[in-house]
This record gives sequence, C-alpha cells and structure tokens, in this order.
Amino acid sequence: MTTSETTQSAAVEAAAVEAAAKECFVGVSRVAVSLFILALKRRNVVTRNKLTRIVESTDYLKLTNHNNVVVLTRSTFSKSHPPSVAYTADYKITTATKPAPLSPVSPVGLQFTSATKPVPPSPISPVAPEFTTTTKSVPPLTFNCDTMAIEDLLGDIASEDLDLENTAVTDIFLDVGSNMSIKTNGECVELGRVIEDSDVEAILEQLPGGGPDFKLTNRVIFGRTLHRLAAVTYDGSTTGITIRVGRNVSGLLPIFEGIVEQKNVLLCGAPNVGKTTTLREICKYLSRGKCLCLIDTSGEVCGETGNRRNIVGTSRVFRPIDPANQYATLLDCVRNHSPDVIAIDELNTKSEVEVCQTIALRSIQMVASVHGNIQDLVFNPMLNKALGGSTQALVSDRLAVDGRKVVQQRTTRPIFDIVINITRTPDGLEYTFIEDVAEDVSRIMQGKPIQIRRRRMVDGELLETREEVLYPCE
Repeated sequence: MTTSETTQSAAVEAAAVEAAAKECFVGVSRVAVSLFILALKRRNVVTRNKLTRIVESTDYLKLTNHNNVVVLTRSTFSKSHPPSVAYTADYKITTATKPAPLSPVSPVGLQFTSATKPVPPSPISPVAPEFTTTTKSVPPLTFNCDTMAIEDLLGDIASEDLDLENTAVTDIFLDVGSNMSIKTNGECVELGRVIEDSDVEAILEQLPGGGPDFKLTNRVIFGRTLHRLAAVTYDGSTTGITIRVGRNVSGLLPIFEGIVEQKNVLLCGAPNVGKTTTLREICKYLSRGKCLCLIDTSGEVCGETGNRRNIVGTSRVFRPIDPANQYATLLDCVRNHSPDVIAIDELNTKSEVEVCQTIALRSIQMVASVHGNIQDLVFNPMLNKALGGSTQALVSDRLAVDGRKVVQQRTTRPIFDIVINITRTPDGLEYTFIEDVAEDVSRIMQGKPIQIRRRRMVDGELLETREEVLYPCE
C-alpha cells in the first residue's frame, strides 16, 4: 500500500470513528465499550485488538473504568478530514427535556460541526439511536459514616492521609510489609504508613464482636454504620486486614420508587457498588404495611444494632446459625412466618437460587442481591437459573446467530421480574433497570441489543434516560 493510500485509509477510519461517536454520544458523555464497538462495526471499522489505538487516535475520546467505558472529553470534534473522505457533519442533537449534566463535558443539546461538508465514502450514515431523557427534582442524598469506630480501631495507624469523610473511599487495605492503601473511586491508592505484624495483632485484639462470627464467615461487623472487617490469611496465619467502610445513605427512594412494587427484584453489580445499601432502602420501603422477612446472614445489612427500624424499617431480621445453610432459613420463613416479601443479601449457591424459585411460585415477593453484572450472571452456570437458566440448542438457518446454529437459550422463566444493575462511575452510582427480564435475557444470549432505563441522582435531580445497549454475549 502506498503512502497516499495509507493516509487515505486512515482518514476514512477517522471519519467513521467520528460518525460512530456522534451516534453514541447523544445526551450522554460516556457509553459502554460494547455499544461503541457496535457503532464502529456498522461502519466497517475493525476493532479486534485495536480499540485502544482507535480511541487514542482521537482528541475527543478516552477509555476509563478498566477500558469498559468510552468517555467524550470535548464538546466538539476538532479533527478535520480531507473533503474526499470526510462525513457530512452538520449534526444537531437535542432532547425534549434538558437534563442535569452528567459531567462538565456532557454534550446534551450541543451541535457538532466540522470544517467541510463533503460526501460520505459509503452509504452508511450516522443515524442516532432512540434516546430520551427526563429529569425531576428530588431531595439530595445524605451520607452518614461512623468514622470514630474505624479511627478507634486503627489507633495511630489512622494517619493524616486517611480521610474517611471522603465518600469516595470504600475500602482500607492493611497488609504486613506493605503500605496501607485505600480504594477510592475504584482505584487503589497507597498511603505513607507501612503495616507491621504488631499493627495487625493490635487491631484483632481490640476487634469488637470477634469470636465465633469471625471464624465462620471471616467477617466482623462493627460501628453504627456497619463497617466490615475481614482477615487476609496465608498458610494459616493472618497477614493482613480489609476494612469495608460502611455508610448509611438516605434519599435513594426516588431511584426505585414506582418500579419495584409487586415485582421480584434482583440487585446485581461488582463488589462494593452499593447493592447492600440499596437493599436496605428497598426493605425499608417495601416493609410498610407488609411482613418482610430479611435474611441477614453476615449481619452486614443491619447488624446487631438497636437502630434497625431506621435502617430497614419494620423488616423482621433472621440470621442463620450456619451461613452455609441460609437456604434453610429461607424455607423456614415461608413455612412459619407468613411473609409477604422475603429479602436476602448475596445469593451464593445453586441451592439458594432453587429455593428462591420455589418461594416465587408461592406468590411471595422476592428481593435479592448477587455479585456480578447482568452479562456475567446470564452466563454463570451456578446462578443463572435466577434469570431462567441456559442451555445449548440447535436452531434452523433462519434463527442462526451470526451464522452459528448452536446457540444459548433460556430453559425456564426467570425468577426475577426486574434486574437492577448497579455500576460505579466517576459521577456517582448509576442504576440500570432491565424490566423485561425474560425477553432481554434471551436477546443478550443472542448478542442482540436491549432497551434499558438508567437512573442516577445528580445535584438534587433524578436523571432518567431510556436507551438501547448491547451487552457482550461472550
């Protein structure tokens, strides 16, 4: 290929990337990588092992969140292209209602222009997907953290660098021989203090409520806002400690109000994105005028405090003696305690999922949480029965997916009617609602896009968008 041909090919790709960006960034400043890749493929841009290079070749995009999210960093596309290869760029984007900005570079209502108006090189045009945005005013979120409980436990280890008032700090890591570190906004940051054996021993000696609970689950819950401590062990010895910073968050009701009533709800997401916090608020809401039985196996949902009413409302709290058999407590609630709603934090085993299935068939509302994002759960053979299970099936040419005649299909109807997928972004928590689980799980298995509802709270406003997304099926 000659130099001129190479240059022209690069220009064609740059124009296609710009057109894909204009399609994806309608009313938002960040999109999932899978959605951006789909837009690129529609313009014949090969992305295999090249996405990072493609994004870095622009001056208006970047990758974040472990390369899972593409972010628009400028309000306009500044790269120009030769007239023979550039896309027509008179492209105005508006929404019916002006939303609260997601970030300082949110492109809602912006007009994208380029220096020239040439003819596109192919019949593929940058058609924007259906996208609607609405907002309404809501009370701001309030955060409460019992910082004194952690400071008292750590003593002089709680250095000046440890700022527990920062709501972005979610975990504290103390490993012998290493610097103390914290996780903030999903990123691990080292602090100045080097942890020694004596530090770990001192913490464990004054740990409140240690004993049997610590031995069974490797978790101890302490403090008024329910911090969680777990030990790091190596060859039988404790070599480190992880402290999950517990916070009470008030004001989440507008996020799920009007959606979770009379529905079986599954909260999913990566560890430490707020599933338990959301479960508390849902329990508090659904327990009004109903008998709600909450299975709090680790004590992390409401702990041993005498302030349960403020945490989970009038929910009746059950704590299994043996955490490995929490499914037995689920059955006991059904048989003996006349529940209208049963809630459980952290489904872990196939047995627990099967018990949830029997409960749902008895006209009892189920609310549960599980580790993993929606696409992970769909293809998890241990837990995917919660979403209808999966099996391989041989289909006709007409139903083949990308030429594949052996495809994944659901085996039964999902237990849960709604899945709330929680993700942490630099702008705060984002809640994605999958509201037709049976149909949407089937489409995810087939590699097809689904319609979702996103909600997040920004500066005293509830921002809701409805859009189409593609979750990876492999």
